[in-house]
Amino acid sequence: MVFSIPQCELNTPWPAQVKTSCPECAAELAVLRVIPGRAAEYWTMRCVGCGGIHLDVVDTPLT
Repeated sequence: MVFSIPQCELNTPWPAQVKTSCPECAAELAVLRVIPGRAAEYWTMRCVGCGGIHLDVVDTPLT
């Protein structure tokens, strides 16, 4: 069985609410995917140090 690692999105603007370093090892986080929603975006990130996956929920302004 072969697993593929998703590629990170480059040059993604980071909102102030999103973590930029891993809470477990303090290494940099790379964005894997940003999933839009009605009232929030879901940011999935991978730590470049320990490989952990982290999710941040970012409130988006209602228009």
